[in-house]
Amino acid sequence: MNAWTKRALLTALLCLLAVAGSAALIYNALWTRYDGAQSLLESRSERIDGLVGAGSDIATRLESARQVVAPWLHPAGESAANDAQQRLRELISTSGNTLVSSQVALEPAAEGGLASVRLTATLTGDWPRLVRFMQDLQTRMPPLWVRSASLAREGANTPGAAQTARLTLQLQAPLAPEKGQP
Repeated sequence: MNAWTKRALLTALLCLLAVAGSAALIYNALWTRYDGAQSLLESRSERIDGLVGAGSDIATRLESARQVVAPWLHPAGESAANDAQQRLRELISTSGNTLVSSQVALEPAAEGGLASVRLTATLTGDWPRLVRFMQDLQTRMPPLWVRSASLAREGANTPGAAQTARLTLQLQAPLAPEKGQP
């Protein structure tokens, strides 16, 4: 074999080794990226599988929480404000007091909170009936939360006569979330 042939073969062999080395480096870099992505996907897949596996447990716990919270919330809907006002009127009339005035306003939900109905009512009655009304107000479900109360005596202060008072209340009735809201 002559010298030129040996050099040509040696050059071809060196080029082949350089190409093979470059291919090996590229393969190693791609394999490292693939392996990292695969391990990331496997960990995410395992977490998703865990959530899917715990889905029924999550659903039962969510339903249990809803059942515990539901008695504390007034039903939502288009007539929620009127329904809350009507319940308050019924509570006042069953206590034997007289409703002087009432106002109602729907308050939209703040971020992370619940929508509510704000009620303002002024009623008059004698002391025992007003006390009974306030006791009934505390024990009724779903509750009407008292935000402020103002009590003032009415009429003359005559001994032996029944004393009457005027009670002004600001109440809040939390509403259940509408279907489709978190």
